[in-house]
Amino acid sequence: MTKRFIYIILTLFLFLSCVDKKENEVVFEKEIPAKEDATKSWLHKVENYKKDKKYLSVLYKYYNQKIAEHNYLNAAEILDIACVYLADSYDFNEPFMAMIKEFDTKYRKEVPALKTTFVDAYLANYYYDKYDLKKACEYFRNITLLEPNDYNSCYNIARAYYDLSYMYYIMGKQNLSLVANQKSFEYFTKINNPKGLAFVYSNYSNIYTAIGDKKRAIENADKAIKAYKSIDNTYNVYIGLINKISIYDFMKDSRKRALIDSTYQAFIDSKDDSKILKIKLYDFKVENLVEENKLTEAKKILDDLKPVIEEIDSDDLTQEYKITTALYEIKKNPNYSNFNDIKKAIPTLITNQQYEKVNMFYGVLQNNAIQNNDFKNALHYEEAKQIITDSIGNIAARGRIAELETIYQTEKKEQKIALQKTTILNKNTTIALLASLFLGLFLTVVIYITRQKQKKLRLEKQNAQLYTKQLLEKTEEERKRIASDLHDSVSHELLGLKNLFEEKNDITNNKIDSIINDIRIISRNLHPIMFDKIGLKSSVEQLVERAQSVNDFMVTADIDYNNSLTTNDELQVYRIIQEALSNIIKYANAVAAKITISQKNESLIVEIKDNGKGFDVNEKLNGSNAFGLHNIIERSRVIGGEAKILSDKSGTIITIQIKK
Repeated sequence: MTKRFIYIILTLFLFLSCVDKKENEVVFEKEIPAKEDATKSWLHKVENYKKDKKYLSVLYKYYNQKIAEHNYLNAAEILDIACVYLADSYDFNEPFMAMIKEFDTKYRKEVPALKTTFVDAYLANYYYDKYDLKKACEYFRNITLLEPNDYNSCYNIARAYYDLSYMYYIMGKQNLSLVANQKSFEYFTKINNPKGLAFVYSNYSNIYTAIGDKKRAIENADKAIKAYKSIDNTYNVYIGLINKISIYDFMKDSRKRALIDSTYQAFIDSKDDSKILKIKLYDFKVENLVEENKLTEAKKILDDLKPVIEEIDSDDLTQEYKITTALYEIKKNPNYSNFNDIKKAIPTLITNQQYEKVNMFYGVLQNNAIQNNDFKNALHYEEAKQIITDSIGNIAARGRIAELETIYQTEKKEQKIALQKTTILNKNTTIALLASLFLGLFLTVVIYITRQKQKKLRLEKQNAQLYTKQLLEKTEEERKRIASDLHDSVSHELLGLKNLFEEKNDITNNKIDSIINDIRIISRNLHPIMFDKIGLKSSVEQLVERAQSVNDFMVTADIDYNNSLTTNDELQVYRIIQEALSNIIKYANAVAAKITISQKNESLIVEIKDNGKGFDVNEKLNGSNAFGLHNIIERSRVIGGEAKILSDKSGTIITIQIKK
């Protein structure tokens, strides 16, 4: 139930391309880089950082020279380049960190803020490696407070939102992760950056993993891999595959082992020299070998990996290596018990909300307990893992608890007010009784007159409702006839005309195909195909699928319906949903919508939600531009239902309750 609730909240905010087109169009074009001096050009090349041990000494000399010349902008630009290389390599050495902090305190104010975001980004990555996620988030948020004015600043802000989204994900704050990822998408779109959009897909796969939606998690992981391949970014293709392995691992998917083996072999064959990729893929490979009881091979890989771990000296990567080593030692010796480092790290990781890493640590301890037949501790670790898993995906539930607490406190206040009113009423009982005698006589007359008027109005309403129902039914019959004529007559005639052409003309054929396709769309909009045979549920599912594919718009449907309405009434429900979806796509600027059909007691409840910009319901209904809303209300009345429309800046909810 918890994950279902989380899923509803997340899908209400999900976007993938339904942001306003004006916000999604390219705003900043990539600039042609200015010609650089020889030293700066040399420092700019990543291969020099990777292969030349003099890189940092050349950097320090150049930086100090620019500071001495009071050329702070040039000094900032060279630090920006180096920060990217060092952070990506988990290189947080003390001399460079001291230089960053010196620049931050002494010279940063001399350079425009958009040119110094590298300081916050580098420090954020440092605190992430040290498991202080709250501090890391603070630095990333500093960057997101800025507004871009060129391609590079827009990229830096987009990347900060992406990193912030990932921080929130591993802290279990999936709602905040989703919002940050959405902003990252918007900024990467402004510069039309495919690599950045691949980052976004990768984060979406993480979020879906956290809430247990394996299908969408893998879909987004594959989108990220495809995007990296399209720009020939081999490093990030491997990162995408590693992310997919992690999803399989989290979901306990049997495909994990085969994907590890194939990715590991591809990496070996490629002769890639990336130390980060080597650590992550070798860790996974050792895990496979341990499961297969190939301990000699596993030990060889661990020995190969040890000097790389010591060279990089990253807390994060070192802990992962220790976990992998512990898995090997447990398999080799069931009595292995050297878990002091792991147990010591767990409280700090929980405090810093590093839930994903905590889950891995508990998994190692649980494996050891099971191997030693210590099922009491194995159960304890399983319960601890479940708590951590819930922490990753349970933020929405906590929000719901807070909401219910607010409602409860409000009800308590209302009860207190009601009690006060009752006390006052008891003090004035005599006056109230005397007044009630007079009011009783007066109300009897008023009620009699009112009931007579209501009876007359009810009869008029029933007649109007019957007329509207007959009118709608006749309209649907005519729509069905026109749709059939278009599909069976005009469409077939065009198809025959196409086949009559002796000389195949691609332009003519394409034009005829386009006309046929337009006719099919018109026909489908006039009357849903096979509605009479497949019923309401399947027709709505087709409508949702079509809305997503045609408009690239996230729509989900949750339908619990047992054919309790007549076919004509079902068709009216379908038209209501169709009209509401059309309004959302055209006017709401929403990123997602959800359709729910449920049965409650003697009523059928239809609900259409979106997370758009909302509107003033009364003002809209009283205006001249509300045909769609009136159409929904009138169709609801015709089938004995009542439509309620609630809307504010966080979205719109249309609810129709129909008596069965």
